[in-house]
Parts: sequence; structure tokens; C-alpha cells
Amino acid sequence: MAPPTEGRRRSDAARSSQTRERILRAAVDSLIEDGYAATSIGAIQARAGVSRGALLHQYPNKADLLVDAVRNLSDQQIREVRTSSDPEAAEDWMTVLWRSFATPLFGAVLELWVAARTDADLRAALLRHQRDLHGSIRDSITRNLDGPPPENFDTVFEMTLTYFRGLALTTILSTKHRNQLLDSWRTSMRAAFPPH
Repeated sequence: MAPPTEGRRRSDAARSSQTRERILRAAVDSLIEDGYAATSIGAIQARAGVSRGALLHQYPNKADLLVDAVRNLSDQQIREVRTSSDPEAAEDWMTVLWRSFATPLFGAVLELWVAARTDADLRAALLRHQRDLHGSIRDSITRNLDGPPPENFDTVFEMTLTYFRGLALTTILSTKHRNQLLDSWRTSMRAAFPPH
């Protein structure tokens, strides 16, 4: 049998990439709309409109599939934040960081975090993803600072990440005090950790 031509290999790779994108999109939509418990391999397969074999060829287990789905959309979100930032708007990095929590994607991530408490495979996969995402967000922010980050930047960054996770969780129930709490946090962090 003759080896596949270069054109055929590119065509196969493109089809595989399109299939993967459909699966990832279906997985995130299912997490957001139906929750982790209802996001089965079968449910994702049906949403994506692919065969079970095609899905399992791309992702042999649910944990890697769901974490990769959130990673994929998080990467898109980071790219959007970078390209949509208006240099003239002079947004501070806390505003940019909050934007990454104030999306439906946070609901998908929250579903995975809760499920990871009792699922060791999912927890391991999610930890790998979180380390990569954390580093990407930090690098994106520090690249846009005026000058090098202050000595205390990592402390402020970690505290802000933790605070924003909690705030995003509470605003699932009510957004009544969200803006006031965001403004208060910015003021407190600037007072406690002034730039050097």
C-alpha cells in the first residue's frame, strides 16, 4: 500500500482537529448547562455529533477530556483579553484578571473543582491545567505592566486570585454588592501593597 500523500496527511490532520474542537465545545457547553454529573461521554458525543469511536480516539477518558475543554476555552479567553484590551483605557491588571472570572466558563471550572474533590484522576488533570493557566495569566499581566512587577506582586496576585474565586462563587447567587466589593479590594490592595 502506498504511503499517504502530504496533502492527504494535512487533510486527515485538519479533520481530526475539527473533530476535537467539536468535542471540546460540546463538553464545555454540557458542563455549563447540565453540570458535571450529567456530562457523560455519551452526552458529549451526542452534543458533538460524532461517533463514540471518534470521541474515544481523541479522548480515552472523561477527566482529560473535560480539563482539556476548559483549558482550550481558557486559552481562547486569554487571547481575547490580550487583543481586546485598549491601551488608551489604562485598565489595571485586577480588572483584566476579574474579566477571566466573570464569564460562564467559571461555572464549568467550578463544576470540575467540586467533582475533583472525590475524583483523583480529575484532580491530577485539573492541577496540571491550573498551573499552566495560572502561569499564562500572570505572564500576560506582567507583560502589560509599566515596568517590572513590584517585589510584592506575587503575593498580591495570589491573594487577588483567591478573593476573585470566592467573589465569583458568591455572585452565582447575587451580584448585588459585586462592584462595591471589587472596588474595595482594589483600594485595599493598593494601600497594603503600594508599588515600589
